[in-house]
Amino acid sequence: MIIIVLIKTDHENCRKCYACVRACPVKTISINRGLPEIIEDGCLGCGQCVLACSIGAKQVQDDTPLIQKWIAEEQPVAAIVAPSYAASFDVSAGKLVASLKTVGFSSVQEVAYGAGICAKEQTKLLKETEKTLISTPCPAVVQLVEKHFPNLIENLSPIDSPMLIQAKIVKAVYPNYKVVFIGPCLSKKYESIDVNTGSYVDAVITFKQLNQWYTQEEIDWQQLTEEPWENPKPDIARTFPISGGLLKTSGIEEDVSSMEIVVIEGALRCIEVLKSIDKGEFTPKFVDMLVCEGCVMGPGMVSEKPYVVRAHQISKTVNQNNNYSFNKKIIEVQEKLNFKRTFQARPVIKQTFTDEQVWQTLKETGKVSSRDLINCSACGYDTCWEKAVACLQGMAEKEMCLPFLLRQVPALTSSLMEMSNQLMLSMESINFSTLTLKGTTSKMNVRNQYLEALIKETNNTAKDTMELAKKVLNIASQYQCPTCQDYGDANANDISSDLEIIKKIAAETKIQSEQATIALADIANVLTSIREDSAMILEQEKAIKIVTSSLEQIVSTYDQLLSIGSAMANIGRNYE
Repeated sequence: MIIIVLIKTDHENCRKCYACVRACPVKTISINRGLPEIIEDGCLGCGQCVLACSIGAKQVQDDTPLIQKWIAEEQPVAAIVAPSYAASFDVSAGKLVASLKTVGFSSVQEVAYGAGICAKEQTKLLKETEKTLISTPCPAVVQLVEKHFPNLIENLSPIDSPMLIQAKIVKAVYPNYKVVFIGPCLSKKYESIDVNTGSYVDAVITFKQLNQWYTQEEIDWQQLTEEPWENPKPDIARTFPISGGLLKTSGIEEDVSSMEIVVIEGALRCIEVLKSIDKGEFTPKFVDMLVCEGCVMGPGMVSEKPYVVRAHQISKTVNQNNNYSFNKKIIEVQEKLNFKRTFQARPVIKQTFTDEQVWQTLKETGKVSSRDLINCSACGYDTCWEKAVACLQGMAEKEMCLPFLLRQVPALTSSLMEMSNQLMLSMESINFSTLTLKGTTSKMNVRNQYLEALIKETNNTAKDTMELAKKVLNIASQYQCPTCQDYGDANANDISSDLEIIKKIAAETKIQSEQATIALADIANVLTSIREDSAMILEQEKAIKIVTSSLEQIVSTYDQLLSIGSAMANIGRNYE
């Protein structure tokens, strides 16, 4: 099986409302940080998530650019159109064929013709088989069995779908043509690349994607001339896309009295019936099963009209004859073709958990007993238990629980109020500290200037003291002994003069030392004041840090409240 990314989520536009999770019948959508991502291994391609997303955040893989490239390269391309076209385009069949020829298709055929052949093959098979058979025109049903009910593979009718039958016919008539299916079904994209269906269908687009193409080309419907289908008239097979269409075409009547032949539509009902068949509780002869409520309700339809209106639009096409010049070779080749197919089990393996593990996960969202399991389905899951299991499997997050979020709001609000009060007190402290800091800064500037003057004065005093000390040393060096007697009377007067100088120097040195001592004491006082001011600044820094921390906590709490509010608002959209 080739894996394609059939449906992507535009995370920038996603509202995290879990509507897609709720709509997914097999819960194959994983939530990571609130954002959904489709797990292809389990996806049916049913497109219910696309229909559920009201803002269009689900994007469907589109083959239109590839088809346009083939046409631009002048490759011949055939369009095979699903019979539900009449409920999408309010134009005649002839103009629809003409519009497809206008955009570049070389051949245009009805899949309803292939549906007629499919119905005949099914009738023949029912006569030959005793076991319960499940119809296979719906590729989403095939995906459902292959991936989620692999035990029922043998119950799938081994018959090609109408799309595959028509594609095989086109390839037989035009071997070098590319074949493009156009219809309401997304899962046909899976069927087209299935290794068990060959390579008969080269591309698939929906009616919506075709309509976008028409818009680009600015198709003027009034200017188009009616053109015929290239296939023989399908007659009643055109009812295939409405409820019971396969049975109607096959000539088989639904038997509600015995429940031997039943029509089952809708994904959840299909799952319900498959479970019953798997358990042996229900053993019908044939189940005509469609994941959509008829193909006319497929996700690729353009119409917004209700089912009955769409079904009526289809019924009006049954007797229309726009097949007056069909290709006779189609009838010739179909007799030689084999319309049987096989299926392959591709089971989705899901990890299982004990009740104890599930309850532990439930307790994380405040659910401690069965009474707490309210099963509101706001998270997208039908039950709290199912959602807890999904959390353990890594498919869901505990924050998806709306009651859990609601219970957090009062505590967060109370915390916010408390932190707001703390912030007000801290802000008052900051205002006071700011005023004090201004004064302290001014005071420190004055003290710094005074300190500079004291240091300068002390340096000068030290310099003068050094000069005086040098003089004393010079005078003292002239004498070898402490008395005058050794030098004679002639030098007595000089010695007396020098002693006077030394006394004078000593007195000056004393004064300078006292001045230096005072200057140093002043320096010490200034330094003490600066240290005290520094301590005050440190206290102010602490206050600022407290306010900053408070602000960060408040912002964080606001973010939590906003996230909860956003989640509640988005989840609430599903209950409007």
